[in-house]
Amino acid sequence: MKKSIYVLTLLIFFLGISGCDVSPAGETKSVSDASGVEERGTESPTPSLTLEPTDTLDPLPGLQTYEIQARLHESIPEYRFVATGVVQGEDEWMYGYVMGLNVYDENGESILSADFSEILDGEVVGYYVYNGMMDTMGLHVTDVNFDGYKDVIILNSFGGAHSNTWYDCWLWNPKTLSFAASKSFAEICNPAFDAEKECIYSAGGSGAAYWGGRIYKFIDGEYVVTNDLDTGPYGLVESELINGKMEIVREVSYRDDDQMLEREREYYKKSELWQLDHPHWYWLGGHHADQWLGEE
Repeated sequence: MKKSIYVLTLLIFFLGISGCDVSPAGETKSVSDASGVEERGTESPTPSLTLEPTDTLDPLPGLQTYEIQARLHESIPEYRFVATGVVQGEDEWMYGYVMGLNVYDENGESILSADFSEILDGEVVGYYVYNGMMDTMGLHVTDVNFDGYKDVIILNSFGGAHSNTWYDCWLWNPKTLSFAASKSFAEICNPAFDAEKECIYSAGGSGAAYWGGRIYKFIDGEYVVTNDLDTGPYGLVESELINGKMEIVREVSYRDDDQMLEREREYYKKSELWQLDHPHWYWLGGHHADQWLGEE
């Protein structure tokens, strides 16, 4: 009986936040962190908890909200970006679900509403996320496609044996003044942005023997792999996008030769293109990766 009431309460809450506007900006409290970004906890009769980003403080069980106020461009007014979720369990058994994202313009009108919740075996669930990321739910307002306008991303997965991260992404279209979902970005594991080279580095998502990575670029409205270093216990294959097709540019076999394997590792650490010893090739998700996702 208690579980049924709890599920019903969550349903009412998440259906409400996905289908209705939250209170206008004038009815919120603002807290500025060290970066100067405002984080707002919405004042509402619905129970909620807003926490500042942290690497050490785990969120408490219950409904979660995390909010950012940011400009997509200097010519655009500040918008409000609100992530919603729920944390369940106790102590080391705590886990969370990212349930939704809403974006409101300067007039409090909704310009983006995404609902990730669903009912599974009688329980309301969403995007499963380790509780260590439920304070911010991976919400970032940052230029993802390097066009000078900021976009928005939010976690859709953080977990598994390798603690990898994937994000849902909505790109801002300055011509239509609206957001559009990017399915190709959601396929990038552990993304790290390089605004200078206008590319995204991606590591992780494979077995323990994998130490390579991928480089993505935004081409014709899609994120495309331009360089791929596929590694394993027996050898490696390096490929590059040439005239629109991935072609093998280097292939090495080091089966049962640990010294050769280490030489190859060092080669790609020092490679001008790969620089695999750079920390933006992060192999475990978490707040330490926030620095590679741009600034709000």
